[in-house]
Amino acid sequence: MRNPDGDSGPRMIRSRTRLVCATLAAAAILGKAATVGAQEADTTRLKFMLSVPDLRSIIAPSNFFRGAPGASSGSPLAFGPDWGDAFVGAGYQNSTRGIKQPSGTITPNSRSDGTVSAGFGLGDGRRAVSVQVVATSLSTVRAGLFQLTAYSFQLSRMLGNTSAVAIGVEDAFTIGGDPGSGPGGDGTDSWYAVASKVFLLRPASSDVFKALTVSGGIGNGRFRSLSDVTANRQGVNAFGSASLLVTGQLSVIADYAGQDLNLGLSLIPFANFPVVFTPAMADVTRTASRTPRFELGVGIGMHFD
Repeated sequence: MRNPDGDSGPRMIRSRTRLVCATLAAAAILGKAATVGAQEADTTRLKFMLSVPDLRSIIAPSNFFRGAPGASSGSPLAFGPDWGDAFVGAGYQNSTRGIKQPSGTITPNSRSDGTVSAGFGLGDGRRAVSVQVVATSLSTVRAGLFQLTAYSFQLSRMLGNTSAVAIGVEDAFTIGGDPGSGPGGDGTDSWYAVASKVFLLRPASSDVFKALTVSGGIGNGRFRSLSDVTANRQGVNAFGSASLLVTGQLSVIADYAGQDLNLGLSLIPFANFPVVFTPAMADVTRTASRTPRFELGVGIGMHFD
């Protein structure tokens, strides 16, 4: 039996192992937690390059641009790009989060900020491991483009067709910026381990409620609990996300990055040009902000043969 685009099943699986099924779930593009005295890095985590051949008929193939609605809005996914995959994106938040004082009071949200990121993949996560490399311009609205640049890395390994595990570090090192941009401010390194799984909910021919992606992991740095951040303590904390792929061009996302609960959408408005938009409301429970914050990520994935 042949697939709708004319490829046989085995050939389809071989040819789509590097299909980018969720290019930029972008609020990883967006604001991360603020630490005491400074804003935590607004790193763009374009980790949503999923190699999941079982979802192959959900996304129409193309020769260059690859994309699908994102599956996270702030915490990492374990799926990573392989050799030939690349991506670019930008993120904006209308205000950065306040700072919770030891007394329990929260300072007002600060002014807007944003990021610009680009990255690529190396290796093959199906046969061995894939390596993701991302360069992010931090505090772009405030400081200017690439005045403070962070470099992040992730090692990913696929476990079958729909699962993956990964370890990584966000903002492993930074270049530029003020001398005070180190620990506790933009560019603080955050190490993590994460596992992700895609559950196919309906037949590939179904038009709605196609798949559920869940992820969970542990990390330090920006993933720490709010109490640890407030007290400026080192520690490890859990994070996780869930995303329902409603259609081939829309997903809904709930994401807990260790402190804030974020709710958002990820959509591809143009079926023939898969630029991905991910609007989200951050800290909807007002754990560390007086009011929720609006975030928007925009990005696109590409594949070079």
